[in-house]
Amino acid sequence: QLWIPIFIYVASLALYISGAVTELMFFENSDIGSPGVCLRSFNLATLGNALVSPSSLTDNSAAGQTWILFLVYVILVLAFPVLTHILQVIFLIGWSRSMKLKRMIKWTSAIWCFACIEVLLIGVFAVEFKFPQLVGKLAGDTNAGFLEVKSGLGIGFYILIAYSVVAGFLQWSLIVRYDEKKQLLAESVAEMENDV
Repeated sequence: QLWIPIFIYVASLALYISGAVTELMFFENSDIGSPGVCLRSFNLATLGNALVSPSSLTDNSAAGQTWILFLVYVILVLAFPVLTHILQVIFLIGWSRSMKLKRMIKWTSAIWCFACIEVLLIGVFAVEFKFPQLVGKLAGDTNAGFLEVKSGLGIGFYILIAYSVVAGFLQWSLIVRYDEKKQLLAESVAEMENDV
């Protein structure tokens, strides 16, 4: 029954890739009465790159901290999910060859716990939900009437929610299957000892 976790793995990987390259969130602003609209759209990669873009680093008194934030973002949101998927496929290959991979499943679980897609999605939702009010407060009462700000969640947001659920189920199922295999192995060893 190896095909079930392989199917879940492929679904998880496909959801992560498609969620990472599609629109996660967008901001649209315009001056009242002006025909021009400024639209900023972000996916997982461009959201991280926005932290260290030349415009965000201009007059930034904490540029070093911004770069550290960018590195943490890359590690927790981009690198750890990819590393988790690599370790999961190694575990599945080893499992199909009846290898003992106790340390592999523990490392995979530890890294998966720090992959922060779910935390990012909660933060994106909070920012998107309150962004127009934030801009209004920053502009002040007299200037807020001149700005029209809209924000929204892209399809990538919802794909990454599905990814989070599927990836969590995959990791749980691998741990359960590993524990079942370990228990079966212990029972067969006990039977062999009883026969001797």
